[in-house]
Amino acid sequence: MTRGRIAVTAVGVLTVAAVVVLVGVVARGWWRGEGGAYAPVRTLVRTQVSPARSLFGQVLTAQAEVIVDPRLVDPASVDLKADLRPFRIRSAVRRVVDGPGRSVIVDFRYAIQCISRACVPRGLAGRARGAATAEQLNPAQATARERDGHALELRVAWPVFGVQSRLTADEIAFSTPQAAATLTPTPVSWAISPNLLGAFALGGAALLLLGAGWLVASVVRGDTRAFRGPRIPSHLTPIERALALAEHAAAHGEVAESRKALERLAVELRRRRAVVEAGSAERLAWSERGPSPETVAELAEEVRSNGAR
Repeated sequence: MTRGRIAVTAVGVLTVAAVVVLVGVVARGWWRGEGGAYAPVRTLVRTQVSPARSLFGQVLTAQAEVIVDPRLVDPASVDLKADLRPFRIRSAVRRVVDGPGRSVIVDFRYAIQCISRACVPRGLAGRARGAATAEQLNPAQATARERDGHALELRVAWPVFGVQSRLTADEIAFSTPQAAATLTPTPVSWAISPNLLGAFALGGAALLLLGAGWLVASVVRGDTRAFRGPRIPSHLTPIERALALAEHAAAHGEVAESRKALERLAVELRRRRAVVEAGSAERLAWSERGPSPETVAELAEEVRSNGAR
């Protein structure tokens, strides 16, 4: 078996393996949204109230994100018991989204507002004019059910946020009151479906891999040298070794290797002062048609008949 055939086989195997990895691993993880193997060891909760500094009566957003490993906790069972009084809940949204790695985020969002006396900011002297108050919502309780049937409960603490009075002209001048959003954002749309675009990209990547493998195989296929060279007995002289290599290369159609062996033969013949035979070896080595089994055999007979060893 020649080196070219072995190289072509190796390139083919590597190309097919690369395509299998691309389709079976990378594409599968992308298509299913499996961005990695990471997932939290225990259930995590992060909270925020925005904006962190607001005006009295302004609508705020209280958000709690429960991050779970869906292999351990059922996302559908995750719930949040929140008592946000004295704030009133204007709207509540619960949604489940993919998190980093294999995690899942259960997102709870509440639009809250308080215009009662309990939320009026008061300073240290008990006056409302120009005052600001630090507020914190009552702790909530997150509940869930683990895959093994056990119930899970977590205490959820809300961050501190500031409420500023609207009663002074100076504070109003430095503040930007916000009105409650009344418009629902339009749904996200695409000119091309992400799944369709991903399928085309995946197909293009597979074709590029196959094309690259074909190009490499077409180059290495021309290497007709045998994978293993001839075994030359160690007791042969340098001239006899060069002759044996030249005869073997010519017999197997390895023109380049035959030229190298004849050039080496010419060098060894000159060392033995066989100038005529050395010239014949050089002319044959670099002849236009290249060495053939017949011409190499004639040269070998000439060298041996003249006693060159």
